[in-house]
Amino acid sequence: MLPTRELSGTGVATSAIGFGCAGLFRIPDRKTRRLTLDAAYDAGIRHFDVAPMYGLGLAETELAPFLKGRRADITVTTKFGIEPTLLAKGVARVQKPMRAFLASRPTVNDELKTAGQGPRSGPVGRLLYAAPGYHHRSAQLGLDRSLKELKTDYIDVFLLHDPVGNLITGIPSLVEYLNEQCRLGRIRCWGVTGQLSELPAIVQGLGQTTVVQLKDDIFGPPLSTGQLSSEAKITYGALAQALPLTRRFLAQSPDHMRTWSERLGTDLAEESSLPKLLLSVALQRNAAGPVLFSTTRSQRVGLAAGAAAQGGRLSAADLATVSEFAAAARLADTTMNGTS
Repeated sequence: MLPTRELSGTGVATSAIGFGCAGLFRIPDRKTRRLTLDAAYDAGIRHFDVAPMYGLGLAETELAPFLKGRRADITVTTKFGIEPTLLAKGVARVQKPMRAFLASRPTVNDELKTAGQGPRSGPVGRLLYAAPGYHHRSAQLGLDRSLKELKTDYIDVFLLHDPVGNLITGIPSLVEYLNEQCRLGRIRCWGVTGQLSELPAIVQGLGQTTVVQLKDDIFGPPLSTGQLSSEAKITYGALAQALPLTRRFLAQSPDHMRTWSERLGTDLAEESSLPKLLLSVALQRNAAGPVLFSTTRSQRVGLAAGAAAQGGRLSAADLATVSEFAAAARLADTTMNGTS
């Protein structure tokens, strides 16, 4: 088994690494998606993050058979506040041939990945997803629907999904409803996921929350400071930007590869070294909950599990070196983009 983490103050404990299902539907066929989920479970991963919008509305339904017979061992995060539109649900019915087509059209695929961030991500995002608001009724409808789709009696972590402050209405009744569902055992804890720049004001506006979920990588400020420092945290995105950017930096010069391999004490030319390092740093930066990892290749799940098994062992000097590495990579990327 992998090391476990408790979401601070909630009593919810799970594996230090969680599996994020947001990108799972980039895999065209259901069988391969299931094999990827099974590989995550076999590697010791016990936390799975999903939402009604993922897979254009199919993700929760598809996770349900995976949970069968394993529910007591697994923690699940799902969310409310963003829903697939009727158009998205129609597109979902032809996802397999659509994904095959997109694989041969990288530009279109990249646009849809951006749209997959929700209704605030541009015109395509607004066509595929809707935000009906964040209030007592939307929470009730969302919870009832997720329990049904996931075929479970309870949700471990129930989050407001990327809310905009002015769409959160009727806060006292919303908070009362969520707390009542905790008392009834239909959810174990609740909170909010969103942009770091917006979360402090949203958490303050709610007046109470137990969990925040946010993006974190080597370029971000330390999570131990700021207004969210006391919250239970789930983090994601450790590899999304940092891995391609740092790989580009290392590929610019043999000197970069040699120097930083020596300084970081690992052979960065070995394919798995850099993602393991980035995940290890993410695990050490967030000690208040799991770190989400996502992949479309089942063989890469072991990499994340290995990082979790060895995570939390970086010294202060190691972390300082990683910060220097991040700064050098970011500067090189900015310089290159600025002159191109």
